Amino acid sequence: MGRVDGLRQPIRVLIVDRSVLTLQGIKDFFAKSHQIEVIGMAGTRQDALQAIHVEQPNVVLVEVRVGADSGIELCRTIRESHPQVRVLFFTAQDDKDILREAIMAGAHGYVLKSATAESITRSIEAVASGGAIMDQHLTEQLIRWLRDDTKPGQEQWKETCSREERYLLSLVASGKTNKEIGLELNVAHSVVASRLQKIYKRLKISRRAEAARYYTDLEQKRPN
Repeated sequence: MGRVDGLRQPIRVLIVDRSVLTLQGIKDFFAKSHQIEVIGMAGTRQDALQAIHVEQPNVVLVEVRVGADSGIELCRTIRESHPQVRVLFFTAQDDKDILREAIMAGAHGYVLKSATAESITRSIEAVASGGAIMDQHLTEQLIRWLRDDTKPGQEQWKETCSREERYLLSLVASGKTNKEIGLELNVAHSVVASRLQKIYKRLKISRRAEAARYYTDLEQKRPN
């Protein structure tokens, strides 16, 4: 963070959550803080992106679900469109698959809503300073996830694509154009194209037909 007259500027935080109680509760908690300033609150993806563009927060505190939208997808959009903004998930979801998707979407931290106010403050400060943070209650799950993924002979289909990426590939496999996919996901078709190119590069494919074939093979290998 920058400094004014030798003093550290507060961390500018945008809160994105569908819960009015959560939004107001966090705002009230930080109202007297000199380290953290809540510069806005949003309950939808569209409001969040508009607030980021206008307010230029340092950290976005986001839920896994934002109204009818995906917080994971919102995180990915923020990381692509505003790479200087740090994203910290603040959620009740302690599911390891969701944690994994958040990490793959570019999140800098993942904290549960059961955390203490002091822990939330430390997490925001750590993320704003360029670090990464994870709720201590999820550490065991993360270790188990990494251990399971390295077991000999285990299917690695989950490792190649996140749930969001598999859904994107399913839309390609169904024959939808980038414009149609964009309308369904409520993002610009250029964003869809960019995400697909990144997936194609990682999977070493170059055409939509190959992507559709890969998705079909992926689903056939998927454990029941």
